[in-house]
Amino acid sequence: MTFCLADATSMRLLAARLDEAAEEITRLQGASVAVGLPITAAPELAHYEGPLRNLVEWCHSSAAEIRRRAAVAAQADLIGWSPSGENAAYDALTMAAAGELDEQLAAFDALGANGDMATFFAGLAPGQALGVALARAAQVGARAGVPFELRFAANRQLVRQALAEAVRVGDKAAATRYTRLLDPDRQLLLFDPRDLGKIAEVKGDLSTAEHVAVFVPGTGNNLANYLGRAEGTLQTIHGAAAGLSARTATILWMGSPLPQSLGAAFDLQADRGAPELRDFVDNLRLAPGVHTTLIGHSYGSVVTGHAVKAGLHPDNLIAVASPGWGVDSADELKAPATKLFAMRHQGDIIKIVPTAEDTLGILVPLPDSVAGHGEDPVYMSGVERLSSGSEAHLVIGIDMDAHSDYFGGSEAGRLAGLNLARVIVGDDYETYEEARAAL
Repeated sequence: MTFCLADATSMRLLAARLDEAAEEITRLQGASVAVGLPITAAPELAHYEGPLRNLVEWCHSSAAEIRRRAAVAAQADLIGWSPSGENAAYDALTMAAAGELDEQLAAFDALGANGDMATFFAGLAPGQALGVALARAAQVGARAGVPFELRFAANRQLVRQALAEAVRVGDKAAATRYTRLLDPDRQLLLFDPRDLGKIAEVKGDLSTAEHVAVFVPGTGNNLANYLGRAEGTLQTIHGAAAGLSARTATILWMGSPLPQSLGAAFDLQADRGAPELRDFVDNLRLAPGVHTTLIGHSYGSVVTGHAVKAGLHPDNLIAVASPGWGVDSADELKAPATKLFAMRHQGDIIKIVPTAEDTLGILVPLPDSVAGHGEDPVYMSGVERLSSGSEAHLVIGIDMDAHSDYFGGSEAGRLAGLNLARVIVGDDYETYEEARAAL
């Protein structure tokens, strides 16, 4: 049965009435049996027993189907219809709610976790593809093989859902955050508001990019502070790289929880996040020949190092202000074709921060897989140290602001960011030794 109601409220009301009708039939049957006069006891009514049972089942199954459609219609309500704006997403969801995409949705569900998403969506008309992506946003937003534009649309829908929930519970800070994430120019490849949250945002055109950089931020970053911290770094890195090559795309990835404080001394969260980062980058399915750069700042570099050990092989791997990649030598990364770089300001406090092995390990023996992050990448053989713009500073001494100053801000931060951009697009970059020799 196809229901053509378009609004969620009417659908839910109809579903409730059908359930009430089924319950009333069941109640009357039960009451008649209780008093010894079953409705179908008389011979002339006996043939109604089967139809009554079928009617009850029909009412319940139809109510369940209508509620499923109402859930899709509610997603259309989150978008709303604009008399003067773009209504493609709204129309696609309304079409799905009316049952016009039942065949396509059933085919999508039948694909399962390992289905060929690229082939599936390539076989749909644009409106059908959008309707399926929005109606199944939770399954599409982070799915490999789904066209990027459909993933962006699905994740926007997930943000709308999070916004509606924030408004419902009165969380004004979250509502403001999600409203900003709905800006039309946002391109999200991942969004999950639960716990510390997950997000992956793209700047640039992934479908035409010749250079793609993936950036992983460090300790203390989460979805709640994304717009005030990591997002600015994404904009700075992309702006510098795109200024050198227009065919550049930059992705900020926070797809697994990062340490919020003392957990940064341990490898556990890097171990957990590494396969997720590896799968995320692999699932982008970039065209052959695209030049890829993986950048990790602070604890983010630990995550990138573990991801490379887990099988992710970018063209470049850059550690910025790193406590270590989780290895004692470049060979342990098992990525001989990946070019290795490290960058650190002269006064960055990271150079004197002790590892968990150096502290807790004195009292309790800790395995290498838990304690510490291995050798400092700036001193590791096989790693090229990049100029950070701070080479004129004294080697001794600590600058408490230096650890976060690689992506603009001070003059040194601007130079550091520009040097990173040169690596991303394959331009000539400046090494630490070259910068020191030029003093």
